[in-house]
Amino acid sequence: MDAVLLLLRWAHILGAVLTVGGLFFARFAFLPAVAETDEATREKLHEAVRRRWLPWVIGGITLLLVSGLTNFLLFNNTVKSQGWADGQWMRQTSYHAIFGVKFLLALGVFYLASGLVGRGSGTAWIRRDRARWLSVTLGLAVAVVMISGWMRNLHTGPNLETGATGVQLDAPAAAPPAAADRYENSAAGSAFREQGDAAPAEPAAAE
Repeated sequence: MDAVLLLLRWAHILGAVLTVGGLFFARFAFLPAVAETDEATREKLHEAVRRRWLPWVIGGITLLLVSGLTNFLLFNNTVKSQGWADGQWMRQTSYHAIFGVKFLLALGVFYLASGLVGRGSGTAWIRRDRARWLSVTLGLAVAVVMISGWMRNLHTGPNLETGATGVQLDAPAAAPPAAADRYENSAAGSAFREQGDAAPAEPAAAE
């Protein structure tokens, strides 16, 4: 695998881990825990976490955007240069449409995640109901991950070969020849049978 493609894949996976993992933790661990505290303590905890978590959210979003768009452009170039399905592969698989849906959902995740850790008045409505919007953001993020798996499955996989349409297919396993055919169709087998058909010589009588 090309080193640049490997680095891009690592960056994309790391960005997804940071973003989705942080959302899971905040929704199912942090929010239920701080809900048991008084309001003053709750606000202090939210502010302390916000300051520490904001750089990681920005970093995760940056990794996802840069690596995702770069991967998309490189893959498009590969499909065009290799002429998959006579240039019709993207249309046949609706790849661009699927990517468009994924990108719009990802933008929704980025906006809501930024609002949850931001301080601007324009996103204050998100922080006023953190539990609801964390759930929405997490649902969108899971949808993005599932679509990403679907897109990846369109053009890669273990032990695959490219079919006539440009979509990689499972390579059929070659059936082992039967034992009888192996002997009937080989010179060595014929010689072996001739030896077996010959009558065994009688032992010479002792004088």
